[in-house]
Amino acid sequence: MLLKTEQPVHRRAISLTPLIDVVFILLLFFMLSSTFIQWRQIDVSAPSEAEIEVKSQRIIKLLSDDGQFSFEGKTFSSTDKQVIARLVAQDREAVYVIQVASGLRTQSMINLLDSFKQAGATSVTLSGVN
Repeated sequence: MLLKTEQPVHRRAISLTPLIDVVFILLLFFMLSSTFIQWRQIDVSAPSEAEIEVKSQRIIKLLSDDGQFSFEGKTFSSTDKQVIARLVAQDREAVYVIQVASGLRTQSMINLLDSFKQAGATSVTLSGVN
């Protein structure tokens, strides 16, 4: 009787455990390093020729990047929401025209525009750079 003395050849299977570990670590890394910001949009519409209704215009001049603006010769801060709410409460239907001084950042202009929109102004528009 013949006996087989050779060891049987076992095929080694590729272990998926290290691969799953690496994928899990990458998933955790990207989840923890990303930021979740809720973007807000601002409605900016161009006037059309069909708009015949003439509304009163209120000129607001943005003076500095820290939010200083002038209205009717007085200087205010865009961080003071109550002042802006009082200005808008005088005439909600007026068109608020924001004029920007030369060299200011776009973000400060958008912050002022957003402040007037949040205060209840129905029409806020941007003018050219002075």
